[in-house]
Amino acid sequence: MPARMDRRNRTLPRLAGGVAALTLGLGALSACSSDEPDAAAASTSSAASSASEAPVTSSAAGEAESITATEADFSISLDEDTLPAGSYTIDVVNDGSSTHDLVVERDGDDIAKSDRLGPGDTTTLTVDLQPGEYVFFCSIGNHRAMGMELTVQVT
Repeated sequence: MPARMDRRNRTLPRLAGGVAALTLGLGALSACSSDEPDAAAASTSSAASSASEAPVTSSAAGEAESITATEADFSISLDEDTLPAGSYTIDVVNDGSSTHDLVVERDGDDIAKSDRLGPGDTTTLTVDLQPGEYVFFCSIGNHRAMGMELTVQVT
């Protein structure tokens, strides 16, 4: 019997350690699956709100639809130029040979702005678009005056 008790005394601490590790792992997983936005998404969204953003179509409730804004020297094109109101994730692609950015403007106010993109670079913006008219443009130098702007209707 003493040999049996000795084995239990060694097994119980290992079992308790495994349960503790499993509990911590499950806690971490539930934190990752929370419906709350993470800090990175919140900072991107808040930075986008203070600058400019591009439109995207929404699919399921609360889910952002993805669209692509392609910039070249000196034009901007979107997958679509008429979008339903909703949340959008905009993949901004610089296919030009100059540095560009993307600003989303409504009624003369910038609502979202991307980082500067060197040739071949990409970035992502997330923005909520209400019904109305928006202008997507490049704010670098005189690029907007050279034709880097696009009017987008949100319905």
